[in-house]
Formats: sequence, structure tokens, C-alpha cells
Amino acid sequence: MNKILASVLSFVMLVCFCGCSGNNDDVSSGPIVEYEHQQIIVDQDGNVVSSIVSDSASQNDASSVTSTPTTSDNSSTTSSNDTVSIDYDTVVEVDICDDVVRGYLDATTPERQFSWLNEYSGTRYDHQVLELDWEFDGSTMYTITFSESADFSNPYVLQTSYMTLKNVLLVPGKTYYWKVTGTWSDKLLGGGRIHVKDAPVRWIEMDGVGNVRDMGGWKAEGGKKVKYGMLYRGQKLEGVTEKGIATIKQLGLKTELDIRYASQKFQTPGTGMNYEFIESPGQYDTVMKREPEVFKASYKRIFELLSDENNYPFYAHCNAGADRTGTYAFIVNGVLGVSYEDLTRDFELTSFSSSGKRWRGVGTGNTFGENDLVMQEDSSNTVAWGRLYKEMMAFGAKNGCTTLQDSIEYWLTSYVGVPQAQIDSFKRIMLQ
Repeated sequence: MNKILASVLSFVMLVCFCGCSGNNDDVSSGPIVEYEHQQIIVDQDGNVVSSIVSDSASQNDASSVTSTPTTSDNSSTTSSNDTVSIDYDTVVEVDICDDVVRGYLDATTPERQFSWLNEYSGTRYDHQVLELDWEFDGSTMYTITFSESADFSNPYVLQTSYMTLKNVLLVPGKTYYWKVTGTWSDKLLGGGRIHVKDAPVRWIEMDGVGNVRDMGGWKAEGGKKVKYGMLYRGQKLEGVTEKGIATIKQLGLKTELDIRYASQKFQTPGTGMNYEFIESPGQYDTVMKREPEVFKASYKRIFELLSDENNYPFYAHCNAGADRTGTYAFIVNGVLGVSYEDLTRDFELTSFSSSGKRWRGVGTGNTFGENDLVMQEDSSNTVAWGRLYKEMMAFGAKNGCTTLQDSIEYWLTSYVGVPQAQIDSFKRIMLQ
């Protein structure tokens, strides 16, 4: 199925200079400014192009982006050679979410959700794609700068040879200014403003690691929203490449939560993250039944870490980023007030990755029902998402809880032993 490639139209105008002799040296172009860059700049394939150690880059460096600054009223701006006019007033909406994933997220009934999962599970759609348009000038590499500000402060910088960007880390729901320069000169070749269509999923391409996504974007308690860029989930990091490590550093990931069995403990070198191994033998409803003391100690430590803002952003994983990580996401986002329906969507998104099929149940009769609680149950792997929800709600009901959020919070404080102050701190950090 074809992907929806969001195309952005760059308004290009060739301008004649009246009263000039044709010598560009005679044309005053106004002040040229240099913008602060991130530490890591990668190309289209994820290769590290340069590591900027100063606040601004040299004008002769390929990673340097210079231009005439935009005016305070966000009106159009032109390059120093006055060849391209860029419209920063018009905002164009783009959708970087794959159309298969978008179709699943937009499905509102169990029948439609089953249909999408049944047709596309097992095929990888865990990526984001953005297509831009600019004037090619023969450069071998083009530098694209994105920023939420008109002055291009705090930029996200990407180098590419193509207009289709496959390694893009933009955040859904945000609006960005963007501009392009090539290796031939510092003149602007294109730019504009784009609004990234909202979606409660932000896939991250981390080379050598699959099923990686931001846990933010979901609606939460009191009309609030879970922040993007704070919690990430995915597969184990043993296979991460240098390109993948460059992505880790671009995201600024600070803490790795390895929630596997003790025999699987392994810290991947070179990631730059603080490593926290927290043995987590439980998944799905077994967290409420099997090896309770080990599990309680694990989640007490997890929330101790989550309650400290200095530890963010986190990357949590088991092996496949599906079962134990899915249970972790259920508890963590659930206590923030994300609905069971949305927690289920997040869980089932794993089906569009290399981690394989993860459904809430079997889907008897081509739909999901209230009593359809187990997708798979055998000696190798039990997938019992619906049963986790049923057991948690039953636990809460015995103690006067009527919502999933209250049930999870009571379970954490009364059963696991997480201090209420830590949960309150976690909510303060994560909700906006």
C-alpha cells in the first residue's frame, strides 16, 4: 500500500534587480546571521556528518546554515543572492504518519480495528516520512534546518541528498519553520512553514533497533496530554548501529530502562545513557500474581526513577518491546489517565513493526469483544492484554475504584508500595 508522502510546496520566484549592473557585489543583502546547531548532525541515511562543539558553526562548514533573518511579522524573506522568495506566512499541513498506521488510528470500531490489524500485521510501518520541495542547484548535499521559532533558534538540522526524508524526528502537532541550503553557497534554496498533523504515535527510526516510538501524544486526565520527548519504548539495544546511536544522541536520551530477566541483562556500549537494569519477570496479568516480591521491587524502583526529572528522557525495553514493555506502558501511561482504548491502540501498534503481531484478543468473528481477552496462550509466550485490563479493574473495584486510572494508582500505592508523592511528581513531569 502506498504511503502518504506529505508534500510541501516551496514558493520560488526569480527576481530582477532594477537599477543594478548585474554584479552581486553591488547588491546590499543585509546582515548575515549564524544560528546555533545541535551537537549531532546526520545525513539522510543516519550517518553522522559532524559534531558541533560551539554555539555557532563556521560559514564555510557544510553544516552551517546562514540567511537573512526573518522579520518580526514573519513576512517572506530572501537569501543573500535574492534568488528565492520564501513564504513563511502560509502554513501547510503535512502528515508524516504512514497511511496504514493512520488508517488503524482513525478506525473507531472494533470491527474496523480488527480489519486493519488482520490485513497489515507483520509488515513494518514503524517510520515517519516527510517530503519537501526546493530548488536543486547541483549540490551534493543539502542542509535542512527546522525550528519552532522564526529566528531558527534551537534548530533540528538534517543533511540529505533527497527531498524525501526518512530519518526525520519532527513532533506531531507542532508547527515548524524550515529552510534549505546546499554545499555550493549559503543562499536559500527553499523553505516555508509546515504543521505536522497530530497523531498519538511518533515512530523513531533507530538503525538496528525496531518498534521504537515515543510514548507521548495520548490524551490523559483532566483534558491534559502526555508530553512527547520524555518516554520512549522499543526493542533491546544489542543490535544498535553507529547510525542508531547517533539517533539516541539526537533525541538526548539519558536513561536506559532494561526490564528483562536477570539472564538477559546487557548494557550496550557507546549509547551514552545511564543504564538501569530492573528485573521484571511479570507481563500482562501475571504482574498481579507471579513472583510478586521481585515485581514489586522492580516497579518501586521504576517510579523512583520516573519521579526525578533529572533522569529524562527514558528509553525502556525488554527484548521485542512488546510484552513486558507493553505491560510497562499500560501501567505508566495508565496512571497518567490514558484511556484503555488508547492504551490498547499503543499496544497494538507493535503489530506494524518487526516485533510481530500483538492484539488485544483473538478477534473471533472478525471483531474484538468484551470477553475476548487473550490473543495467544502457550508455553512460549502468553499474550493476554485483555486479561490484564480485566484483572486490574477487578482489583480496583474491590477497593472502591471506578476508573482504570484510579485502579492502577491504588494498585501502585497499596500493593506495589510506590509513594503517592512519587506518582504526583511523575504526573507533574509528564502531563501538559
